[in-house]
Amino acid sequence: MIADKAQEILDFWFKETPSEMHFKIDENLDQQIRVKFLKDYELASQNEYDDWQDHPMSCLALVILFDQFSRNMFRNDKKSFEKDHKTRLIVNDAVYSGYLEAMNVNQRFFMILPLIHSEEISDHEMAYYLLNKYLREHEDYNQIKKFWKDHTKVVRQFHRYPHRNEILQRESTKEEIEFLKGSNSS
Repeated sequence: MIADKAQEILDFWFKETPSEMHFKIDENLDQQIRVKFLKDYELASQNEYDDWQDHPMSCLALVILFDQFSRNMFRNDKKSFEKDHKTRLIVNDAVYSGYLEAMNVNQRFFMILPLIHSEEISDHEMAYYLLNKYLREHEDYNQIKKFWKDHTKVVRQFHRYPHRNEILQRESTKEEIEFLKGSNSS
């Protein structure tokens, strides 16, 4: 049985929000997510929703809350990345628990995506394994693969995402500053 709040998150993301909005910068969507789900994010951050990890679909809702909604609610704030480590641990447990088998291809994509958001190359390697195992049937498979390769190239080169440096108050190297001047640097 999935928690009502978890179902509300899934319905909002997969039914109410057009897929073309998932990766666009849109203050209206950001505000809508803050109004609807900030309290849930805070409760989940206090481990109040940890039991969601016991069911594939509520686990997916938790991942979306920490990985996607945080980036909308806290855009351009270091808090948007605050739960990345915990999210990767949740994803790894979900994969090993066989949860991806219970999901459709679009849901699997969002379950795996935190591994590409990671600045750890081993997470990227796992993401490619899962991409080839679980997302081959995704209608945007080739586009996803290219998008992920672009991300991995940056992490291989810099061992982090340079576009996060300012937000996370990290000093950029000369090479990173040059990279950030180019197109597709974020």
